[in-house]
Amino acid sequence: MTRVAAACCGVIIAGIPGGLIGLAILELLPRLRRRRVPTTSGIEASARLLVLVGAGLPLIAALEAAAPGMPGIDTVIRRSRRLGSAAALGSATGPLAPLLRRLADAVVSGSPPEPAIRSYIEAERRRRHVEAVSRARRLPVRLMVPMTLLVLPGFVLMVYGPAFIDLVTALLGSLTG
Repeated sequence: MTRVAAACCGVIIAGIPGGLIGLAILELLPRLRRRRVPTTSGIEASARLLVLVGAGLPLIAALEAAAPGMPGIDTVIRRSRRLGSAAALGSATGPLAPLLRRLADAVVSGSPPEPAIRSYIEAERRRRHVEAVSRARRLPVRLMVPMTLLVLPGFVLMVYGPAFIDLVTALLGSLTG
C-alpha cells in the first residue's frame, strides 16, 4: 500500500519520473537508516564493573557478570581461561580496551582494580566533556550556511519590502495618472 501511495504522490508531483523516484526513495529509505545495536557505554560498563568488584567479586567473575552489555568481554573471558587474566586483559581490543588494559596493569602489579576503574571513568568523562565542548564550538560555523540561506532572505524582504512597494506604487502611480 505504501508503494502505491509513494508512486501516486510522485506521479502527481512530477509525472512518471517522479513516481519512479518515489518508489526508489521508498525502497532505499530503510537501507539508509542507521541500525544501532544497543550497547552500554564505557562509563556505564565500568560503573557496573566497579560495583561488582567493590562487592567482593574477583575481577574475571565481575567481568562475567557484567558481560551481557559490554562488547568484546566474552573473548576476554575465554582468553583468560586459557592464558590467564593479565594476558587476556592486556590483549583486549574494542571500545573497552583502555579500561581492560588498566585492569591488566592492576592485575600484574597486584593492586586493587577499583582505582584503575575510577581513573578510567574520570578520563572517559573528561574526554566526553572535551568532545561535547568541541561539538558546541563547531555548531555556529555549521549553522552559518543554513541561517544565511533561510533567514537572510526573509529579513531582507521584511526590511526592504515596504520601501520597495512604496517605490513601485510611486512610479506606477505617476505613469497611470
